[in-house]
Amino acid sequence: MKKVLFFGVTNYDFKNPKSLAHLESKFLGLSKGIEVFTLAKGKPFHKRIWNSEFYLLPYNIFWLFAFFIAFYICLNKKIDVIIAQSPLMEGLTGSIFKKIFKKELIIEIHGDWVEAPFLYKKRWPKSLWQNFFRTLGKISLRNADKIRAISSFTKEKALKIVPGKPYFVFPTFTNLNIFLNEKEIHFEKFILFVGYLHRVKGVQYLIEAFNKIKDEFPDFKVVIVGEGPERENLKSKVKSLKLENKIEFKGKLSLKETKNLMKKCYCLVLPSLSEGLGRVLMEAMALEKPVIASNVGGIPELIKDDENGFLFEKGDSKELARKFKILLEDRNLAKKMGKKGKDIIKNKFSNEKYVKNYISMINT
Repeated sequence: MKKVLFFGVTNYDFKNPKSLAHLESKFLGLSKGIEVFTLAKGKPFHKRIWNSEFYLLPYNIFWLFAFFIAFYICLNKKIDVIIAQSPLMEGLTGSIFKKIFKKELIIEIHGDWVEAPFLYKKRWPKSLWQNFFRTLGKISLRNADKIRAISSFTKEKALKIVPGKPYFVFPTFTNLNIFLNEKEIHFEKFILFVGYLHRVKGVQYLIEAFNKIKDEFPDFKVVIVGEGPERENLKSKVKSLKLENKIEFKGKLSLKETKNLMKKCYCLVLPSLSEGLGRVLMEAMALEKPVIASNVGGIPELIKDDENGFLFEKGDSKELARKFKILLEDRNLAKKMGKKGKDIIKNKFSNEKYVKNYISMINT
């Protein structure tokens, strides 16, 4: 079997194993076809679990030591394939090791690598940083032997730079089996949002949209799951609109707690201003829930408008309110859309399909 090094900045905190339990099937599945080594952020430094080896560095010193640890792993473990989980610093590092060790390099694209770094963090001067990220991306992609994108949207970004490479398109891993196998599905009167509470997630537009329809649907409320820098601003907005009894902030929940809420919600909404694909949409669809999301990034690859949910233009709370009204007025439509969504997930996205796609990409 090929020895594969996954190199990226995902955080694996094995001091809190419950937070990572959903990844067990991913790594056990991959280990049946490849030998898995991962260099990422987290703790402890070394952990062998799920037939895989993890080398983890603290967040604040990751880039100080990542190069040297990657060098050690490539040399000591005789790595065959390096998978860089971004075309930025990970891709540059992977390109260097490709040259040194003459190994195959796969670059992954999870979003817009030029603009995404500005979504959650301000950088100045922006034009200088954009040129830097653009240059890193070109170096990485041109050195890649294969490119994996999580959606057609992200693939198109790379095609403009390197059209002649082998491309593989499949989404980020989500343990969909635990959602697909759920039998107790209910349609209670609340709209659900799950995600990081940042302005990019567009929760402010969800609040504005719900405020427009609250009087027509007095039995409905909104439940918001997640933490983030916008939490207090959003709570202030809720208070100013006098929606404290209609919008509930649940904070960060475990996967099990989130699933238990999701299987009861009437629908799930993701009003993002930018999104590579939208993993939470896949989870909701697997639970037969209709989904409403902004028409950005890879989301249209999951939501077929008027079939398994609705799309709306990002930032347009009036249009979102109209979509809410259509769906909340028609419970049969909600159930019909939910069933179509589940069929899409079963046919296109499953744990088994993910593992098969990954191993096939590596061995092709």
